[in-house]
Amino acid sequence: MFVPCGFARLRVSGVGPSLWPGFGVLVALILVFSFLGSAHAGEMQNVPWRIRILEAVVIRGPVVLLGEVAVPAGEISPEDWAVLAQRELWPAPPENGRPVNMTRPRLQEAVMSTMQDLAPYCLFPGSMALQRGGAVFTKEQIQQIAIKGLTPALGQLEGEGAFKDFRLPNHIFLDHDRQTVSVELTRRVGAGRTNFRLLVHEVDGQVVQKISCSVFVDSWAEVPCASEPLNRDDVLEPGKITFVRMNLASLRDAPWDGRGGPWRILRPIGVQQVIYQTDLGNIPTVRKGSVVTLVYESKSVRLLTKAEAMSDGAVGENILVRNMQSKKEFYGVIRDASTVVINGAP
Repeated sequence: MFVPCGFARLRVSGVGPSLWPGFGVLVALILVFSFLGSAHAGEMQNVPWRIRILEAVVIRGPVVLLGEVAVPAGEISPEDWAVLAQRELWPAPPENGRPVNMTRPRLQEAVMSTMQDLAPYCLFPGSMALQRGGAVFTKEQIQQIAIKGLTPALGQLEGEGAFKDFRLPNHIFLDHDRQTVSVELTRRVGAGRTNFRLLVHEVDGQVVQKISCSVFVDSWAEVPCASEPLNRDDVLEPGKITFVRMNLASLRDAPWDGRGGPWRILRPIGVQQVIYQTDLGNIPTVRKGSVVTLVYESKSVRLLTKAEAMSDGAVGENILVRNMQSKKEFYGVIRDASTVVINGAP
């Protein structure tokens, strides 16, 4: 025997072997479970194993076998489980390739109606999906497929990448075991939540199903931070920078890549705070308020006068200047640190 002796052999009227049209009187079966649980709690404690009912299974024959819908948990010999696995439960779903879902109460009822002696030892999932014929991938298997398909894309990241928090279906049923599942990226893998799709392929390669999924990608890298407080308009110098290992997924924007310059600070940055690319601007050739030579040029005349720069700017940029004599304002192109040119001015 695989269970303690002395189990009451209770029968509930209205529950027969044909379970798909209806599952009998649920309330009565719940009472049976309660009776068995209280009457044989001592015996259950002495049994070193349980039967774990699976969430998604494929049935091969006309009758559901225990070994098709469950796995042993705990200390049970392979020989004993081989015998238990052949226990017939209920008729298989009538149609091939069409999954049938069973809620936890219906599943408990079905198990209780066919094997009262083993029902108290079963560990039930929240629900179970069954399909007659074909194949099934569990959530764990799906995650392994996703990791294998996504891992090459980690090489595109700036830092050291890792996956977490997969959002996947609990299972995928295939019409037959020759169908395959692959990963399709919907965009470039980056730090943070990344979307992708699982594709089910027929033997000829045709895609017969698309399933949207996502995963959170951590990307650890050395990021430039301020080693001392940086104020607006400060010039960014090497001594003011330190590098800190951070998760790029937690940053609000793209960090400065350490290139280019010289740079000036556009906003205050505290100690150990990240220096973002948007925090930096070119050091202006002309500063707001500085006096420059304003050059008026046309085909026939060239005039020079003094003007005040109304904004910062670099060589080649347009800035607003004010003629210091007439007080009129003009836009001109910065030629150098002391010259702004207005072409075709009257």
